[in-house]
Amino acid sequence: MGASAAWHLAREGATVVLLERDSIGAGATGHSGALIRRHYEHPVGIRLAHESLEFFERFRRHTGYDAGFVRVGFTTGARKRDVPSLKRLVALQREHGVAVKLVELDELQEIEPAMDARDLAVGLYDERAGYADPVATALGFANAARGEGAVVRERVDVRRLVRERGRIAGVRTARDTIRADRVVVAAGNWTPALLATANVRLPVRFVRGEVAVLRRPPDFGTPPGLHFDYYNDTYSRPDGTRDTLVGYMGTDPTKARLRPTPFDGTVRESTAKDLRSRLAARFPAMARAQLRGGWAGLYDVTPDLYPIVGPCGPSGLHVAVGFSGHGFKLCPSVGRLLAQAVLGNGESPALDALSLARFARRRPLRPVAPFSKGRRLP
Repeated sequence: MGASAAWHLAREGATVVLLERDSIGAGATGHSGALIRRHYEHPVGIRLAHESLEFFERFRRHTGYDAGFVRVGFTTGARKRDVPSLKRLVALQREHGVAVKLVELDELQEIEPAMDARDLAVGLYDERAGYADPVATALGFANAARGEGAVVRERVDVRRLVRERGRIAGVRTARDTIRADRVVVAAGNWTPALLATANVRLPVRFVRGEVAVLRRPPDFGTPPGLHFDYYNDTYSRPDGTRDTLVGYMGTDPTKARLRPTPFDGTVRESTAKDLRSRLAARFPAMARAQLRGGWAGLYDVTPDLYPIVGPCGPSGLHVAVGFSGHGFKLCPSVGRLLAQAVLGNGESPALDALSLARFARRRPLRPVAPFSKGRRLP
C-alpha cells in the first residue's frame, strides 16, 4: 500500500519520501498469498478489486516493472441450499463489471478435472483471476516511484508521528526527524501503535492466519487455479508449476490479539496436515501431496472486515490499515485512493465508505449479497 501510494503520488508531481523499516516487501506483503480475484460481496470491494485486476494485467505497461501476474482462473461452488445466495452474488458482481458466470457441474469439472464436486449443485467461474509475486509487486511500485523522483529509504525505523499546532508535521525515526505536512501510514500490523503516538485509536485487532505449501503428486495433471471451498474452509492457488498454497478461509475472532507481538511465524506439522486433509476433500489427489513448509502471519482485522483508508486524526494524517487478509490484491486501487486523499483531488464515494468515521457513525460495511457466512476472504 505504501509503495503503491508513493508511486501514485510521485507521478502527480508530489515530493515523496517512502520509509521502510526493513526492506521493501519484508513484512506481511512478502508472506501474502497474493491472490488476485474480484469475488467480493459489497460494491466497494468489487469495484476496487476490478480496477486492481486490470492494473495487474498491465503492470509493466504502467510502471515499467513485472509483478509476476499469472492468470489461472477462479472457481468456487455452492451446495443446493446456498444456490440462491450465490446467484444473488453473481448478479451483484456482474452489475459492477465483473464477467463472472455460473457453471453447471459438468463445465466446472472440465475447468477443474481434479475436483470432487459431488456435494455441489452449481459452480462459479471467473477466468481472469490469478496471482502475483508480492515482493516483485512492492519493489515494482517502489522502483517506479523512485523513477518519478521519490526518495526510497530502507532500514529506517519510524518511531512516532510528529504533531504541531493540531496537525501532522512529520515523523521521528530512530535517527532523525523528517518534516512533512502530510503523512501516510501503511505499516500493516504496526499501524495502530504508530498512530497511537498521535493519539489516534483504531478498531483493529490481530488474528492469526496460516498457509501450507504442498508439492502436488507428479501425476496430478493440470494445476488447479484459485479456489474457495466454503464447506471445507480452505482457499488455494498454484505456486509455480509444482506447488499449491492452501490456507484457512475462516479465522477465530475469539483468539484476536490487541497487539501484534510477540508472534511465532512457523506452522505446526499438525496444522499443515489438517490443511492438506481439507484440501484433499475437494481435490482428492492432494491427499498424496508432500508437505513443503509454510508460514503464519497476523491479519489486521476491522469489525466489518473492510479496510480503513484515507484521512484520520490530525490534519494531514492518512492511513491504510485493517485489510483483514484481502489487502494485497487491492494495492493498485488503494494507492490511487490514498493519493487522491493526500492531494485533495475531489470527493470519493470509496474513501467515504472506507473512512474511519464509519464506525463512529455506526455505518460499517455490510455484505450486499452475502455468501461467505462471515468468513474472512483471502
